[in-house]
Amino acid sequence: MLTLLVVCYFSCSFIDNDLGLKRDMEPGPIDDSVLTSQALHRSTRVWEGPEPGILTIRRNSAALHRLVQLDERIVEHLHAAGFYGTARVGFISIDWHLITALVERWRPETHTFHFPVGEMTITLQDVQIILGLPVDGLPITGRVEQDYNALCLTQLGFPFPENNRTGGRIQIRQLSRWFPNLPQDADDVDVQRYARAYILQLLGGTLFADKSNNLVHITYLQFLEDFEAAGQYSWGSATLAHLYRQLCLAADIDGAEIAGPVILLQLWAWERLPFLAPIMGNHIRDDMIDNEELFPPPPFGHR
Repeated sequence: MLTLLVVCYFSCSFIDNDLGLKRDMEPGPIDDSVLTSQALHRSTRVWEGPEPGILTIRRNSAALHRLVQLDERIVEHLHAAGFYGTARVGFISIDWHLITALVERWRPETHTFHFPVGEMTITLQDVQIILGLPVDGLPITGRVEQDYNALCLTQLGFPFPENNRTGGRIQIRQLSRWFPNLPQDADDVDVQRYARAYILQLLGGTLFADKSNNLVHITYLQFLEDFEAAGQYSWGSATLAHLYRQLCLAADIDGAEIAGPVILLQLWAWERLPFLAPIMGNHIRDDMIDNEELFPPPPFGHR
């Protein structure tokens, strides 16, 4: 849902070359009773310098989509857990300049983008339609402190080596190497383990990516023991909250990078601000899966 709120006007500054007159310069909001953090906002550097530069995007989804096939045998589990739609969006290159420009318009005080036409924000409906994530259900809460070796052993089939683990987080690239394409003779237990590893890479590399760029927390496995139960959680709400948090951090005057589901931000911008979207030609996608007609249509982001 497109959310339009009250227009927030900013005073401008420029030099009229025809008249040679320098007009008053004031880059901030005229009324700072709502936008109280302008002095600490990235846009202050844009106006006053030094130029903050382009934000570094932190995510790790290329290995999953380029090296690991979306096998029909795990699709049923992905669908039950609520991640089938996100898996079908696939890998899309991120426009760092577009993301940076959007962050410069993001206001942590209101959790909205301030554009010349008014305010806009990303809603739960956007998350559901673009990524296909469930937005109704239980909150994502649980124990952070776990017996990580036991959790990996029961859910993935083996404990992770210490050299591939940082506290309670494991390396995403190692997950892609240890769980490549599913063997043809895999039994039901192996299929479930591959499905959990696939979802774990979606969580750590795309939806809940952090600035480590290569780590995902093992504690997510506690939600994936039962795929039907996993589908009862509001993964879309947690994803949107994480994106809001990352936008607020990146909008800081010293912000230099952004993590989180930036793919959601980019696809939302392409749809809601279509003049920013690339021109898509007619092409045949090569990410079809076997018996695709047996599963729900992919989300809007797949298009």
